[in-house]
Amino acid sequence: MKFRLLYFLTLIVAITGCDKIRDAATISINTQLKADIPVLVTAAMVKSSDVITPGAPIIFNKTQELKIEDNIDLAPYLAKIKEIDLTSLVVTVSGLTTGQTINSVSFDITGVGTLLTQTNITMTNNTFTPVIQSGMLDLISTKLLSEKKITITVSGSASGPLSVVVGLNMSAKVVAFLLK
Repeated sequence: MKFRLLYFLTLIVAITGCDKIRDAATISINTQLKADIPVLVTAAMVKSSDVITPGAPIIFNKTQELKIEDNIDLAPYLAKIKEIDLTSLVVTVSGLTTGQTINSVSFDITGVGTLLTQTNITMTNNTFTPVIQSGMLDLISTKLLSEKKITITVSGSASGPLSVVVGLNMSAKVVAFLLK
């Protein structure tokens, strides 16, 4: 009877200790996952069958991958990442000049859906923290965890020809195992 009690208590301590050892063997990394997407909008993007009206919006579409292996903070832990928690997103459009406007822009994540749509972006109104649909960042986190990348498509319309860089900056808390 004493042996069974001792065995049971040892088992409880071992199981509890394993969780503490496992927790001690992880690292929490606060980092920024960034994608800078160059967007070139030219008058040549207008189809020849379209009626060209001065000032008519020009449609654009650009796709780019965001890979966590490109993040210097996460590169050493790629195979050891256990959790990714995206907490916020800031979008900055660089390169707009006086008179240039992005009428509308949408960000779609392949396999997840539309992250956000923003309108009326100008050189003075070019950085924003969008309101994101509940659960969307969790879906992106899950995709990043399983595939180690996401594919972002930026599409929309501009007031005319322009060349900009659309920057996405996602704050992330990543938990990785130190041992594995």
